[in-house]
Amino acid sequence: MGYFLEELKRRNVFKVGAAYLVVGWIIVQVVQSVREPLGLPGWTEAFFIVLLLVGFPIALIFAWAFELTPEGVKKTQEVDKEASVTADTGRKLNYAIIATLVIALGYSVFERVTFHNDDDIHESPAEIVAAEQKPDGTSIAVLPFVNMSSDQDQEYFSDGISEELLNVLAKIPELRVAARTSSFQFKDQNLDIAKVAEQLNVDHVLEGSVRKANTRVRITAQLIQADTGFHLWSETYDRELDDIFGIQDEISAAIVAALSETLGLETQTVPSVAAAANTDAYNSYLLGQHLVRQRTKTSIEASLTHFARALDLDPDYAPAHASTALASYLLTRGGATYGTLTLEESLSVALPHIERALELDPALADAHAVNGLLLSAQQKYEESTAFFDEALRLNPSHNDVRSWYASSLQELGRHAEAFEILKEAYRLDPLSNLTFNNYATQLLARRMYDELAVIIGRFEAVDPARAAAFAGFVLNEKRRAADGIVTMLRGSERAPDNTRLQSIIAFQLFNLGLRDEARRIWPFDNVDEVLFDPEDYQGFLQFAETKYEENPESLNAMERLAWASLSVGDNERALNLANRYLGELGDVRRDIDGSNFVIVYDAWQRNDTATVLERLTPLEADLQRMTDDGIDAWDISWEKAANLFMRGEVDASLEALEFALSREVFNEFEIAWNFKNLGWNELPRFAAVREKYDAYRSEERIKLLKAACGEIGFSLWKPLEKNCKIVEST
Repeated sequence: MGYFLEELKRRNVFKVGAAYLVVGWIIVQVVQSVREPLGLPGWTEAFFIVLLLVGFPIALIFAWAFELTPEGVKKTQEVDKEASVTADTGRKLNYAIIATLVIALGYSVFERVTFHNDDDIHESPAEIVAAEQKPDGTSIAVLPFVNMSSDQDQEYFSDGISEELLNVLAKIPELRVAARTSSFQFKDQNLDIAKVAEQLNVDHVLEGSVRKANTRVRITAQLIQADTGFHLWSETYDRELDDIFGIQDEISAAIVAALSETLGLETQTVPSVAAAANTDAYNSYLLGQHLVRQRTKTSIEASLTHFARALDLDPDYAPAHASTALASYLLTRGGATYGTLTLEESLSVALPHIERALELDPALADAHAVNGLLLSAQQKYEESTAFFDEALRLNPSHNDVRSWYASSLQELGRHAEAFEILKEAYRLDPLSNLTFNNYATQLLARRMYDELAVIIGRFEAVDPARAAAFAGFVLNEKRRAADGIVTMLRGSERAPDNTRLQSIIAFQLFNLGLRDEARRIWPFDNVDEVLFDPEDYQGFLQFAETKYEENPESLNAMERLAWASLSVGDNERALNLANRYLGELGDVRRDIDGSNFVIVYDAWQRNDTATVLERLTPLEADLQRMTDDGIDAWDISWEKAANLFMRGEVDASLEALEFALSREVFNEFEIAWNFKNLGWNELPRFAAVREKYDAYRSEERIKLLKAACGEIGFSLWKPLEKNCKIVEST
């Protein structure tokens, strides 16, 4: 054995192995760093690791069996030991290993500085922390109670009990309660309590279990001080289901008492759970809540059945009325909703229920929140803000309200306030899809790429499709449109059923000039309504008229038809519709709504300078507010170019246009409309700007097609043969 080890040393087998491992590590690190920027598939790293592992024993065998001599490589057994140069080779290997280690250390530093400016980027969802918010001693997270029932379908009940307790505790002003979305992210993870509390920035955790059998329920709950693991309070309740509301009230009161004893928490009263008339009504309500939170058309429709049953059993149960209103609205057709109803159809169901909920329980936070949402959907933004304020006063933990509130504020031109609210929403609930989407959109509009990179990296494990979409948007803004679409397509491979990302990719292809390809991958059945020829104004008019005839009172249909009429030169009809539409808006929104442009354009055509200036002034003031508030989106310069042109400031308009079109690929409909209807196509200097923009689009289009038509390609999209032939010809 001793001779064998000595021979291994003499033949430099150990040194070859060490050198191989160091070089292999460097290769893996380089591949890991360049995979995403180069658009390589996700299995690339694994491929190289397997390849290196297979090569390792081969390298050792080669070192044992062969020797490098001045005459070349020879079998070791053919070299006389006295003539062997393995000692010299060993010294050279020592130098090589040292040099390689120096390179590895240098690359490690370089890679950390260059590719990972923030260590938080690669945290898993269970490691995301709202780092700015420190525990204040009176903070708590309510984890989802474990379903111990024999019937796993009863999980909705244990989740519902947890959420009801969370909502009750959130009403106590002196107690900060972690938002539901982030707390429920830890469901079924079985993590250490101290770790969970650290990630949620709370000092206390409430956990428990629910066992439901026939008419009996057993609830076990325990309040834990996170840093010590000490149980401040624990209790088990064995009761009839009829007493479920009493149990929840007892638990919340016991928690407040425990915190009062240890932390001096002072509160005059402990809020109680909104009780239904009977447990069957409450059970149906909880099941409906469980379904509506899944946010799919099927689950929302199913939730309405359970809410209806709850109201049949208890017509005066306010939470069921409020939830019916929300579910009905969520079935509206739209980008942020999930159904196929017109807004008017969904509101006809939602409004009576929300009015009844507020009548029955004026202190119900959900009712105020949903009413604000419905008012916002009707473009009554000024009215909606008061209801959002009240909802947050009643339940500061209701974080969805912050996103809805911010949307209304943006429509009112209060952009800085909206951004601060979204920043707070993300700080409180970083694992919420809604919160991430809205906050990331605002960071993108402000080109705050460093901050955006951090939250994209953190969110990737929660929703890879949404993270990929925003990573692609960033690349587009950096004039890397093809790379942005590649990033989105790779993201779709990780989430192949995500139709939202597929629709985003389709729009990106459309804007890049690949309309035929965009239509092929559009995931919904309304492709003709969305991805039509941007200069087919007659087709646009026909579609707009159909929608208007279906519901002449619809504000969306009214606005769409105004623009379609303007596009075909029917200014009189366009003006009538635009004025009707604007007349339905609140005072603040009316002056800054984009439909004022219909009136401006008509006045500009008639050389009515007074009307042009009157209507443009508030629109331009809103653009300036956006700029002052840090928004740096493409449409600000784009709208400035049109406004300045109609003011007669041609040189300033051209400058704004050059700036807008030098930044990113954007909405093809708007480009086509302005260049045609403002006459820019006929002005050589303006036309030259578009030619330059189109040349950039063409370069990016070819770059993208090369990737899509190559051997690796994409699972979502295989280009048409005619488009791949274009690549071959280049």
